[in-house]
Amino acid sequence: MFEKLKYILLVLSLSACMGTGPEDQALISAGAMPKGEKVPPPPAFQAYCERNPEDCAIPSSARLNNALDRVNYEVRKIVIPTVEEGDFWQRLDEVGPGDCEDFALTFRHKLRAMFPTYSAAFRLVTAFTEDGQYHAVLSIETNRGTIICDVRFPNCALWTEFPYTWRMREIAGANTWEIFSPEQIETATAAIKARGRR
Repeated sequence: MFEKLKYILLVLSLSACMGTGPEDQALISAGAMPKGEKVPPPPAFQAYCERNPEDCAIPSSARLNNALDRVNYEVRKIVIPTVEEGDFWQRLDEVGPGDCEDFALTFRHKLRAMFPTYSAAFRLVTAFTEDGQYHAVLSIETNRGTIICDVRFPNCALWTEFPYTWRMREIAGANTWEIFSPEQIETATAAIKARGRR
């Protein structure tokens, strides 16, 4: 199943302030995460963007071919999963220890470097794990829905396949994030499951 991911055509999901054309709207999958209420990003992410403004500038475009398998392999060779003290977000350019945010930022940076015109499709998302730990992953908007790439799991997959309570997501081209209510997530998940039974 996950082998098919390398053939997925990614579709940009732009924020309302950037706008999307009717063609782009038609290609955005009904399996995408819901939109949440706008909130400020995590303070550590803001600090990361101040140190790395080029990583947080978001050009606009509509599509790109999927290179997830290759980038997933490369990032896993760079980031050595480590539980870190404190809340300092960074990307790794060389092999070294890193936690979930470092994995997501490194993954996002590599995809944005490869496909700069599709950068808004690659966004950070935070969640709570099964045991209540705060966690960060990379989300990718595709014509199939929102794909998640996570240091905890070997393969990228649809967001509904992860055992998380989704919390906040970066908004492309904005200095705010969006926060999800449990009701939004439950409604979106139920709708996707209902479509899958048809």
